[in-house]
Amino acid sequence: MQRIFFLSGLFFFFLFPAMAQSWQPGVPEDLAVFRKSMLRDINYSLAISITANASDSIELFEKIRFTVDKPQDGLALDFKENADALHELSINNQKVAIDFRNEHIYLPIAMLRAGENTVQLRIRAGTTSLNRRQDFLYTLLVPERARTFFPCFDQPDLKARFQLAADLPSSWEIVSNSPVSYATGNQERKLVSFAPTQPISTYLFSIVAGKFKTETRTVNGKEMTCYYRETDTAKIRASMDTLFGLHRQSLAFMEKYTGIPYPYAKLDFVAIPDFQYGGMEHVGAIDYRASTLFLDEKATPAEKLARINVIAHEVAHMWFGDLVTMKWFDDVWMKEVFAIFMADKVAISLLPSSKKLFDYRRLIEHYPAAYGVDRTEGANPIRQPLENLAEAGTLYGDIIYHKAPIVMGQLQATIGADLLQAGLQRYLQHYAGGNASWPDLIGILDSLTSEDLNDWNRQWVNTPGRPVITATIRQKNGHPAALQLIQTGEYNRPGTWQQFTSVRIAWKG
Repeated sequence: MQRIFFLSGLFFFFLFPAMAQSWQPGVPEDLAVFRKSMLRDINYSLAISITANASDSIELFEKIRFTVDKPQDGLALDFKENADALHELSINNQKVAIDFRNEHIYLPIAMLRAGENTVQLRIRAGTTSLNRRQDFLYTLLVPERARTFFPCFDQPDLKARFQLAADLPSSWEIVSNSPVSYATGNQERKLVSFAPTQPISTYLFSIVAGKFKTETRTVNGKEMTCYYRETDTAKIRASMDTLFGLHRQSLAFMEKYTGIPYPYAKLDFVAIPDFQYGGMEHVGAIDYRASTLFLDEKATPAEKLARINVIAHEVAHMWFGDLVTMKWFDDVWMKEVFAIFMADKVAISLLPSSKKLFDYRRLIEHYPAAYGVDRTEGANPIRQPLENLAEAGTLYGDIIYHKAPIVMGQLQATIGADLLQAGLQRYLQHYAGGNASWPDLIGILDSLTSEDLNDWNRQWVNTPGRPVITATIRQKNGHPAALQLIQTGEYNRPGTWQQFTSVRIAWKG
């Protein structure tokens, strides 16, 4: 087949930039703030060539288009790879000597213009987040690892449209965030092009390719495809109907709860052997650990519940995290806590008779893990500052995955389930397709209630630790006469943790 990489008619130009931002390795916050102030209408076109040999490199041709109303300084593309991975660079149709330092490719202000700009690169794709086996591969770009695969503006608030074209073996399947728009080939190679995505954050871009089997069903009037490598026919037979059914039910619940129809062009899912996480919410193409999805008839109730939970969790992310994304990864906990919170609601709606089981599971899953960290002197708050996106991975942990769901339960108890739902609908509608922060949501909810949510937020979200509650009962004639609850912070931490507490008192007779 004819190769799909081509650059010609360009001339060399070189200019060292004078930069106003700090260009440290990673993605410093001040650099991200500056780029957000300059850039809009970002589009990535990626053309890749994949061979069946896992040891072969992946060649990639990339075109980036973006608009700058008024260039104020040079720009940096993030790329965490060795310099020899960069082959050619042109800016606005002028070939430029590559200035690559501190994990950044520099775009001098002299080469930029007001209006639309085009950057073209020919590179060898990075392998840090390219998980490759002999007959399949997949990308996993969260939290800031898109820059390890291809040059980009790798920050969540610079959403962009992606358009992918792939040259790959004819026996392989390929799935990405958007539907296939064109495909052609012969017995050996094929070319598959995908439609442009809606604007998404870089960490949500995904490619999965390889020898996968597929099954397609029509769900609520839309086609949905499962990509899998499972060979156990008993597990496939016992699981496939359930997998499509759980995705359909999760979508229906989320559409009803949020008041917003599923916001993307498709929803496929991929079962990947030994996937690092239970699932990853790539827009339009969720990745799952295969062993969680495919169960046989002897599966335990716990295994079935785990499958319900992970599917509902990742589907919930299509709204909380994908449709509305945090501005910066200091709010990464926000997308996770809402996915956990909504997954529980979906699961209870599917198994209403098991509500007590869910309450018990929530207790044993979240409270010991949260307390184990939050009771230590060095505990961190749920919402933490983040100076460099390269350190985002350090924010994940028991505070995000276990304390935050407890706090969400307290928030719902404080303002009521109906008001919380109304506030979340308003939040999603207002910020749909864009980015928002936790304070943005608190502002919406605070406007709907008489409770002081700013004070609640200050103690529960922005302050570490938990309260110690002691109870004293005064007796009169052998019976309880008065109950006093006293709340104090461990390690002399100040403040009052607003919360609703149920107390049961029992005595002889």
